[in-house]
Amino acid sequence: MTDEITDLLAAIRDAQQQHEVFKADFWQFAVDHLADDIPASSVAKFKALKMTHSEMQILSQLAAADADWVPYKVLQAQVPFSQGMFSRYIKRLTKAALITKTKRPENKKEVLLAITTVGTQVAVIHSKMHTLEHEHLAKRLQQFDAAQLQTAIRVLNSIASEQP
Repeated sequence: MTDEITDLLAAIRDAQQQHEVFKADFWQFAVDHLADDIPASSVAKFKALKMTHSEMQILSQLAAADADWVPYKVLQAQVPFSQGMFSRYIKRLTKAALITKTKRPENKKEVLLAITTVGTQVAVIHSKMHTLEHEHLAKRLQQFDAAQLQTAIRVLNSIASEQP
């Protein structure tokens, strides 16, 4: 069992490392390969921003919202970031003119957020990038049958739920 544990830990570390490389290269790849339908001026702005995946997640959540304006607290509840990190991301996205903020006339404490046209373009790139990621994984997983995949999922979920 010791060899299996060593092999499993090595495979998990390799997968984590590959995912970290993917996240680090994510933005540059997206700008270079997924921005064909976006105006050149917007692409130039994207390159200068060097956005994080987390910021793109926020834009995608706003783009998918049913309403034009989303309450700050509602959006914050939809993303996996601390309040402090979320606040920093919102400040940076607002400064970059990817989102706008306003307050309700009847409630000056409630902040509302909306995505701009350029922010929507970033959300589209983010969506395309995840489509490519899913296609890549699907291709890699073709060599395994459904039972093997379910076993792997159960193993990883079990490891993830256990505390050291």
